[in-house]
Amino acid sequence: SRQIAQGNYGRRVTLPANRPITDLDEMGQLAHSFNQMAVQLEESDTLRRQLIGDVTHELTTPLTVIKGSMEGLIDGVLPPEPETFQQIYYEAARLQRLVTDLQELSRVESGAYELHIQPVDLATLTDSITSHLRRQFDDKGVQLQVHLPPGLLMAEIDPDRISQVLINLIGNALQHTPSGGLVDVTVQRNNNRVLFTIADTGAGIAAEHLPHLFTRFYRVDKSRARASGGSGIGLTIARHLVEAHGGQIWAESAGLGQGSQFTFFLPLTQGSANYSHA
Repeated sequence: SRQIAQGNYGRRVTLPANRPITDLDEMGQLAHSFNQMAVQLEESDTLRRQLIGDVTHELTTPLTVIKGSMEGLIDGVLPPEPETFQQIYYEAARLQRLVTDLQELSRVESGAYELHIQPVDLATLTDSITSHLRRQFDDKGVQLQVHLPPGLLMAEIDPDRISQVLINLIGNALQHTPSGGLVDVTVQRNNNRVLFTIADTGAGIAAEHLPHLFTRFYRVDKSRARASGGSGIGLTIARHLVEAHGGQIWAESAGLGQGSQFTFFLPLTQGSANYSHA
């Protein structure tokens, strides 16, 4: 226990070999519980170290650019032109977005937030979001198609949180679809749940990346994601928000150059939702 307290979470108490847990005496049961606690502590410590490493890596690039640009301005190597200040501003904005995303990620992973549940027509919500985003699609030359069911499609949700999920998924589809491409948003009822599907004709995703897309800081194309200001956190937040509503989210793609499809469902009945509170 002293070594565990000192952070050596790899230590274990030796248990009798080939003995079921139920056959252990009181001391054996205690040792088994101790080992389980040590495993959990070791996993938590590994995740903590990984998070620190990820955050450090994400902060290093913009800070290096800002520091280098400022040194260049001070030394007179870089001219004080609008392009130089624009680059500094862009990297500072990236840092601000990263900090905001990290704060949001911390809240959703710990459950330290509230869902303000209310009855919402999901078709109307989706129509409102896509209408606000349509200008961005027009500017890029990407076609946006929206398919909504007739009539009301009511569900007990937090409209702000589900809007956050939809904006993230539709925005990602736009980001990775070239001019002349298509993004299709479909909302449909399936028994006692509603399915949201965001499909695009963009870059596509290789099969080996699909299981990891909702892992924090995971990015299929790191250079492209950084160039667009992505933090690799948005899909992780989306997964937590969907699951907090009792739903599920997943991604599909036929491969590179074949586009991709993100789907999530939400229950239409209040009783099946999982409410998280601060």
